[in-house]
Amino acid sequence: MDINALFDQLHTLPTIPKVAQDLILQFDNPHTSLDAVARNIALDPVIAAKVLRLANSARFRGAREATSVEDAAMRLGFNTLRTLVLASAVTGAFKADTGFDLKGFWTHSFQVASICRLLAKQRGVAAETAFTCGMMHNIGELLIQTGASDMAGTLNRSKTDAAGRVAVETLQLGFGFPEVGAELARRWQLPQLIQQAIAYQARPLQAPADMPLPRLVAQAVLIAEALRQHEGATQDARDSLEGPLFEGLDLDALFAELPTVLEADKAFAELLN
Repeated sequence: MDINALFDQLHTLPTIPKVAQDLILQFDNPHTSLDAVARNIALDPVIAAKVLRLANSARFRGAREATSVEDAAMRLGFNTLRTLVLASAVTGAFKADTGFDLKGFWTHSFQVASICRLLAKQRGVAAETAFTCGMMHNIGELLIQTGASDMAGTLNRSKTDAAGRVAVETLQLGFGFPEVGAELARRWQLPQLIQQAIAYQARPLQAPADMPLPRLVAQAVLIAEALRQHEGATQDARDSLEGPLFEGLDLDALFAELPTVLEADKAFAELLN
């Protein structure tokens, strides 16, 4: 099957609100000011409410309550706002009425995103962009599950790891969830960095040398899988990660930080769920 045929068969293509699309473009404009972003956020009541809730959460709470979007924007900062706006837009685009565990899906996605941010800081890569890529790495799978449930039901789900699912989907459909996710990101007009990170995640060593994000996403997915299999950031989980993909990575330092970071980001994930 051609990937365009899949999109043609979708019952409804998920959409991002126009205000959110404008904000995403605004964030990528080097001349954007925090005040201008706050004014546009105030145009979308759903995003504005989430911004205020996050600014007043335990993680960001200041000496006084943030009562306006402008106050909240100052407290959260440009990078956190960018992540929140994009995350809110993406999570709000999907509605599951097929029994698919949407909350579990986003909880896993935010865990991968948090790991991506830690890896980015080790590598000197833009941390919030890496977080966004991690959050969106699996939207192709989500699109198949929620938008083409008839097709999803025909897939062999015996493989639980990401690489196995990609292989099965590619064999049965002619493409895997990375290609679907990258195409959806393209149709949403998201930055090319995000499109590329999604597309190359299952074959990161084939990505161009100047493209570090696919490797980060692939590493984060495997680390999250190790945490699941070994029930946390244990030594066994750490020791299970080896091979060319992890060369040059300080896994000991990463695992020392993981529990605190993952716990702190739970509030972020719950806010968007």
